[in-house]
Amino acid sequence: MFSSSSNRCRRQSIMIAVFASLMIELYFSSVYTAKYLPDRTIPLLLQEENLKNSSLPSVEENVFYFDETVMENVLATFAGAYSWTQMIEAGHASANKFQTEPLHATVDRRPLTASRQIKLDKSGLHENGQLLGCALSASTFVSHLENLKFEINKKGFDVKNMRPVSCDVCFQFSNQEDMAAFIPGIKHNPIVKNKILSASTKCVRGKGTLNAKFAGWQKALRVKEGFVGYGYPWIVDCTLPNGILDLTCREISKLNDKISSSDALQKIYLQTKITLDSMFNETETNIEKSFDVFTSWPWAALRSHDDDRSRFASQLPQSWNDTSSMFVPSSAKKLKMAHVIGPVYKLGKFEGKMSLQSMDHNPDSDGGVHFRFLADLFHLIRNAPNSVHITAVVDGQAQRTREVLVDLLNTSIDLIYPKYGEAMFGDPAMLQKREYIPFYTTTKLLSLPEGQKLTLRDVLRLRGIKIHLVPLITPPSLMEQTVCAGQYSFTSFLATRFSADYQVMMYVDGDTALVENHSLTLQEVMYNRFFSENSNKCAGHRLQLIEQYVRPEDETIDRVLQCTKKLMNDPKRWKYVTENCNLREGHISARTDSINLFSVHHPDTQEEFAPAGVQDCITPSNVDDPKYFLTADEGIQVHLRRGERKKGCSCFSETT
Repeated sequence: MFSSSSNRCRRQSIMIAVFASLMIELYFSSVYTAKYLPDRTIPLLLQEENLKNSSLPSVEENVFYFDETVMENVLATFAGAYSWTQMIEAGHASANKFQTEPLHATVDRRPLTASRQIKLDKSGLHENGQLLGCALSASTFVSHLENLKFEINKKGFDVKNMRPVSCDVCFQFSNQEDMAAFIPGIKHNPIVKNKILSASTKCVRGKGTLNAKFAGWQKALRVKEGFVGYGYPWIVDCTLPNGILDLTCREISKLNDKISSSDALQKIYLQTKITLDSMFNETETNIEKSFDVFTSWPWAALRSHDDDRSRFASQLPQSWNDTSSMFVPSSAKKLKMAHVIGPVYKLGKFEGKMSLQSMDHNPDSDGGVHFRFLADLFHLIRNAPNSVHITAVVDGQAQRTREVLVDLLNTSIDLIYPKYGEAMFGDPAMLQKREYIPFYTTTKLLSLPEGQKLTLRDVLRLRGIKIHLVPLITPPSLMEQTVCAGQYSFTSFLATRFSADYQVMMYVDGDTALVENHSLTLQEVMYNRFFSENSNKCAGHRLQLIEQYVRPEDETIDRVLQCTKKLMNDPKRWKYVTENCNLREGHISARTDSINLFSVHHPDTQEEFAPAGVQDCITPSNVDDPKYFLTADEGIQVHLRRGERKKGCSCFSETT
């Protein structure tokens, strides 16, 4: 039995597939087209006269981080990564119709991967995590999903029916002598047949596994005409042998840094091979045949902000409540949490067709910034102090989005939130001292001299909140030929890249807001679920998704916030919407020591490698089990949608 993903993602993909000519609002997960909003507020914030300097002394303290390391990965991928197909058997059939493209690849920083390597290493070659073989995760787009032959189960892809996956890390030297001297116990071992490889290149074979998460509705879309040619990201996880210093991620990165000053080593790269099956027309007969997909990435496309995996591999928890580990907090106040949305982007129209909006030809565009993002941020300021807000943005709009966010940081809070900005966040002393801020609070502006205003930067700094903007590699094929336009590529990258930096991560749609009817912070809710004595001991949890239609006349930041305020403070309305407007499956939160894939709506784990006691609580057919699903009493994910799905499930509706 397969779970059904969000209709808004599915519907929007169909619109793009048939290139609808009407000006329709597109509902990708975490995607907004502010161009079509009847009342735009953000461009006003870009005007020079609205930018105000902070009155507080530490205004330059970092509350915003543009991920330059990921941007370097993106550029290195476009510059040096490539992919190709090759039929396994000779004949007239050709796999040329399958378009393949390299997507994100990264050093695998999942604690779960390190735990798996250690537990499977019966000889102890890993030396308490110091000599863990490098682990990598790499994604390749393959088109024409409708022509591929495969089976799926409730967990996603049925790997039992797949051929072995190959992966090599290759070291190309200028001569054979230096090649032979490098890790002499390992032989020259290329994975590409019928392709000439330099005799001075040594390829180290890793253990490869294939991951792909297909929901039931995606399988059904394979036969729909509007999706002909659409593809999917296929993810190869690769681990090198333990016990060899030069094969740890940190040492490979050090070697790569020395290439510019070396006469011996010329380049380092990862190469993967997956085998797929399809029907081919050969001599007027349809025959099932197999073909290989090869992809290669230069090491600069893979390296992360911290390739020393021993930093966390030696501190993995032995049990679900092992507070001696860096991944298990001793209290809610010490919980390191990230809240994640994306990818965000803005669509436009070019030659009558929907397309990613050009930033060069739309100088007034806000890129991936929209006031649904600001509404979500408003609530995080209230209920999630000392946390990180990660936002993924397509690489073609990353620089504009960065500029807009920096301008917003230097904008007075009362200009961003005209009705609620100063009323909620006008007192610096309260912002700094109070952990949870209820939405009915009205502050007295006692801490600032008359005439001085707090900026968004000030408010975020006082609340201990940082915005982390992550550019997502988005070749045209990923934007134009996949459902949800890169969401499934990003969520796999999210787990592999950033899990080791936090203890809990939440992934949600960017057009939603996390609200509550209690006085707990998000950290307290997550701590209670994952780490407290009352914990359900689950690897991950599903949020309740409550839909509220926002009418066109209410499309302003103040009205959207007023909608959530009324919901939070009206017990009668809260009861009605949580019982009647829970229309679609929500998104997820997970322990970072146990997450394998953030599969959008599924926090997938591998229970045998998670800390003792941690369970895979995903329910069959997504049955609403309170052990797995967060209850309405813990908080809800409000989807502020632009289309009414059910009467009574609208902002300011009287049907309660």
